[in-house]
Amino acid sequence: RNLPRCSPMAPKKVPVEEPVEPEEPELVEGDESELETGLKLPLTPNDVGRIWALDCAGQSKLLTELLGLEAAHPPVARREIICDFHLFNLSHAKMLCLTQRQGAVFHAIMAVILDMMAGWNTDRDSQGATAAECFKEFQRLLLNHSVNDPPKRLMIFGGAQARRLTDYTSGTLFKHFLLYQFCARCERDVETLRFSVEVERPILPPALANARQKPSRRPQQTPENADDGTGASTEEKTAGGAGEDLSEEIQKVVEEKLRMTEARLEAKLAEREQQFMERLAKK
Repeated sequence: RNLPRCSPMAPKKVPVEEPVEPEEPELVEGDESELETGLKLPLTPNDVGRIWALDCAGQSKLLTELLGLEAAHPPVARREIICDFHLFNLSHAKMLCLTQRQGAVFHAIMAVILDMMAGWNTDRDSQGATAAECFKEFQRLLLNHSVNDPPKRLMIFGGAQARRLTDYTSGTLFKHFLLYQFCARCERDVETLRFSVEVERPILPPALANARQKPSRRPQQTPENADDGTGASTEEKTAGGAGEDLSEEIQKVVEEKLRMTEARLEAKLAEREQQFMERLAKK
């Protein structure tokens, strides 16, 4: 009896595990650095909250560090001006009771306007954008973040908040646009003045070998000028008596001047009274 041959079993294939790609963590609202509208946030909402929690000196230091102002603007004067510009905007946003996210978006809008005004991100070497161009861009950015039409537009600000922010920028940045543009673009002029001053040498002192002793101007002490036991010398007593006579004489002169002045005033008063009576009689 022939038995069927069994074919040898093929080895089992070990399943190969496919590498799992790491999923990107979802951004929390406080850590977002870019909105769906394409607006990039230089400061995250959490950064704005950290800045608001510090005092003035701490705010300047942290803002300079977060924005990298030391590397972007080496001149100290310009760096301080730009830092104050951003701090004032954030302080006003806090005063309007905006949220941290709203403060971050408003800061991003003002940063775009500042770059456009100064012409740092353009090829314009002579001058930045004009005030009309910057205000038009500000209106566009603020409108894109005040209307609920995602993803092109997001409702970040309400209508009242948008009006208040517009009033703020109109009364500060756009009211003094040329001054802001000059501070952002032009370097501070430093002028060094040097003077050559000739100082005369002092005259040499006379030789001490030719010095002579001067006679003393004080009267010599004599027994007549000595104290009589009462604590005052004869000269002091004489000076005291002369002083009393002088004060009496001055008092007499003053009294005489007062009498003369009083007499003149009485004469003028009588004359005016007589003139008045004459005019009254003529009427």
